[in-house]
Amino acid sequence: MQKTFKFNGFKIMQISLLVMGAIVVILPFWWMLLSSFKSSGELLQNPPTWIPESFSLTNYRNVMEAMPYWKYLSNSVFVGIVNTFMGVLTSALVGYVLAKYKFWGKKFVFFVILATMIIPYQVLMIPLYTIMMDFGWVDSYLVLTIPYFFNIFGIFLMRQFMMDVPDELIEAAKLDGCSHFRIFFNIVLPVVKPAIATISILLFMESWDSFLWPLITINSQEYMTLPIGLNSFLNEHFGRFDLLVTASVMTVLPMVIVFLIAQKSFIEGISLTGSK
Repeated sequence: MQKTFKFNGFKIMQISLLVMGAIVVILPFWWMLLSSFKSSGELLQNPPTWIPESFSLTNYRNVMEAMPYWKYLSNSVFVGIVNTFMGVLTSALVGYVLAKYKFWGKKFVFFVILATMIIPYQVLMIPLYTIMMDFGWVDSYLVLTIPYFFNIFGIFLMRQFMMDVPDELIEAAKLDGCSHFRIFFNIVLPVVKPAIATISILLFMESWDSFLWPLITINSQEYMTLPIGLNSFLNEHFGRFDLLVTASVMTVLPMVIVFLIAQKSFIEGISLTGSK
C-alpha cells in the first residue's frame, strides 16, 4: 500500500526557523573553534578563510605557556562542583519543606523568597562584599562558594516538582517508621531526578560563567577561575588575536562538553517543568 505524504507548510516553516536559529547560535562558536587552529597571519587575512589552511596546535601550546591554565581550570571545576552540590541540596530541602510541610505563614515565606528574585544582583553586591570583608573571606575559596549556596530559582523549581510527589507515598513511609531525612533522601529525591539534573546544570553553568563577583573579590592568581584568568590574559596579550581566540575556546569548551553530556536530562527537566 502506497503511503501519501501531506505537504505541511507550517511544519516546514517551523523546522526552517529552528535550523536557522541553530546556525545563528552555532556559527560564532564554530568560527572561534576553527580560528584557534589558524596562525596569526591567516586569522587577519582578507578575505577570511573558513577552514584553516593548515591545522596547528601552536596557539594552544603558547596559551598553556603564557598562563596557568590547569590551575584556573581546577579552580573552576572545584568551585563549580561545590556550588552545584550545595545549591541542589539547599534548594531540595527548602523546596521540600515548602511543598509538603504545613505551617503558619508558609505562603508568605514562599512569596518573600520569590520576591527576592526581582532584586538586581548588583544591588546586593556591596552589602555582600562588606559581609565577606568582616568575615575575612575575601580572596579565598569561601567567597567563591558560600554566596552561591542558595538559589531562589532552584528553590522554586524544586517546590513545583515536589508538590506532585504523592502524599500517600510519604504517609506510607511514615507508617513504616522512616525518619524525615530518610523520606527526603530515599523516597522524594529519586522521584525528582529530572529537576535535580536541570538545577545541577544551571547552577554549574552559573558558577562557571560567574565573572563580576570573582573579579571584585579575588586578587590572588591562586584562587582565580577561568573567566577571571581569561580576563587577565586578555589584558596582558591585547592585540594577539590568535592567542585570545584560543584562550576563549579553552575557557568555553569544558562547559560545552558538560552540557552535551547532560543535555538529555536537562531537556527532560525543562520539559516537565513547562508541563506543570
